[in-house]
Amino acid sequence: MAIAGIERVVFGVEDMAEGRRFFNDWGMTLVEDLPTHLLYRTVDHGQIKLVPAADPTLPAAIEPGSTVRQLVWGVEALSDIDDLEARVRTHAPNSAVRRVRLDLLELTDPMGLAIAFTLTQRTPTPHCAGQVAQPSPRVDREGTFYTGAEPQRIGHIVFTTPDIDGVEAFYCTVLGFRPSDRYRGRAVFLRCRAEGEHHNLFLLKSPDSSSHLHHLAFGVRDIHEVFGGGMAVAKGGWPTFMGPGRHVISSCYFWYFKNPCGGAAEYYADTDWVTEKWQARELPQEPRYFSEWMLTDGVSRWEGVQQQSIK
Repeated sequence: MAIAGIERVVFGVEDMAEGRRFFNDWGMTLVEDLPTHLLYRTVDHGQIKLVPAADPTLPAAIEPGSTVRQLVWGVEALSDIDDLEARVRTHAPNSAVRRVRLDLLELTDPMGLAIAFTLTQRTPTPHCAGQVAQPSPRVDREGTFYTGAEPQRIGHIVFTTPDIDGVEAFYCTVLGFRPSDRYRGRAVFLRCRAEGEHHNLFLLKSPDSSSHLHHLAFGVRDIHEVFGGGMAVAKGGWPTFMGPGRHVISSCYFWYFKNPCGGAAEYYADTDWVTEKWQARELPQEPRYFSEWMLTDGVSRWEGVQQQSIK
C-alpha cells in the first residue's frame, strides 16, 4: 500500500466567521466559498474544509465544540484502496467500513474518528522535507523576509486518546503505519509510509477518558517563514499556544497558535526525513526531549520600539 499523507481535514465549526478569519490569516488559499462550507488549499493542494458544526451530514464528533470531523488520507492507486478495504474488513470488521465509490473508502477508527482514503491530488513542492537544497552563501543579495506564511502542506495531526496501544495497533497492524519514536508509556509518533517525514500521526495519552484533537501541523519553507508567518498571525490577534521553538524529536522548528476550529495549528519547518533504516527510539517524556529551546509567548515585531545602544 502507498499512503501519500494527509489529503483533507474536515472541521465542524461553531463560528464560521472566526474560522474564515483564522485560515485567511494563516495564509491558506480560499478555493470554495459557499453557504454550506469553506474550502482552503495548501500549495501542494492539501485541503482544509470548514463546515458548520450543526450540519447533519457531518460525521459524529469525538468531542464537544469545534473540532475535526473527518480525516482523509491520500493514496497513490485504486489498488491501495482495494487493499485497505480488504485489511479493514478482515482485521477490524467493526470499523463501519463503507466503500462509497471506487476512489473513496470511509470507516471509523478506534477513537471514534471518521477517517477516509481517496486518490491523492497533492503535488509535492520543492520545499517538501527530504528535498531541501544545500544552503549556499548569499552574494550581493539579502536573505528572504516573510510578511506572512504560505503553508506548503498538511504534515501531521495529533490526538490525545486514553487507549494509545489500541489506536497504535489499529493504524500499524491494519493500515500499515510505522512507529518512528515514542515517549515511554505516554505517546507514539507514527508515519504512514516507510520513507517520509518523521511522523504524520502523533498519539498522546489523554488526560481523561475521551479522545481530543490536539493540533494540526502545516509545513512551511524554512525557519524564517515560521517566524514571519507566526508574527503575522500574532499581529492578527490570534494567541500563541506554544513557541516558537525547536523540537528534539523530529528536529523541526515550530510555532503553535490556538485554532478557533479546534485544537491548535502549527507552523513547522526542517523536519527529519526517515527511511525503513530508521530505528524507533523509546525516550522518557521529559522537557529535554521535547524542545532544544522554546519561547512561551511568541515573538513581537519591533515596530515603534526604540532600540538601545550597546556601550
